[in-house]
Amino acid sequence: MEVAERKRLVAQAVRTLAGGDILTLMVGHVSWRDAESGQIVVLGHAHREHKTLDATTEDEIILMDGDGVRTEGRYEPAGEKFIHTEIYRARPDVQAVVHGHPEHCIACSLVKRPFRPVYYRAAQFFPEVPILDYPGQIDTVEKGRRVASALGGGKGLLLRGHGIVTVGASLDEACVNAFTLEANARILLAAAALGPVESLREEDLSAHKPTSAWTYYVHRYDNRARGL
Repeated sequence: MEVAERKRLVAQAVRTLAGGDILTLMVGHVSWRDAESGQIVVLGHAHREHKTLDATTEDEIILMDGDGVRTEGRYEPAGEKFIHTEIYRARPDVQAVVHGHPEHCIACSLVKRPFRPVYYRAAQFFPEVPILDYPGQIDTVEKGRRVASALGGGKGLLLRGHGIVTVGASLDEACVNAFTLEANARILLAAAALGPVESLREEDLSAHKPTSAWTYYVHRYDNRARGL
């Protein structure tokens, strides 16, 4: 796939995740690694120019290498680029990473109880999603390694009081995982208000089909907003 097309799809992913409140209008980022070259296509640090993520275009998407050094594009990488570089370094199976700040997941990260699947389409997060007990910026290699270590071989991670990280073998999968993680958090919080929560069993769960689910999210949160 050409770099220009990868940039277009990452920009679309940023807009869609912002429209669905996975990213806020100002912060959060998405990356996609080219498995052949190792180059990382990622949202640049454009909000200093008062750009909002729901209006992201290819111009705000840059390339960086595996160490987080910009190789193409107008903007510098985000300060939390080490989330991406260190996960890619640790996980050859991962080709896309999302870091966002959805509020229901943040609320669940503050409760001292396991974050387990309660939504039937959350099989990818069984038996539970780990929580990294660090709320600050992931702005060093060492902190990035802590994130990668806490994520382990999983698909998602909560950062206590901060946000989430989701990964996938494709851009679609990483993004769908972010939406699913937040849906699971909403359901968990609603159920907890009614009484003790019983997590679903593994046999009760089914996984998303990332491509078809992602088409739905793009239609709902990007295309409609743009009048398409």
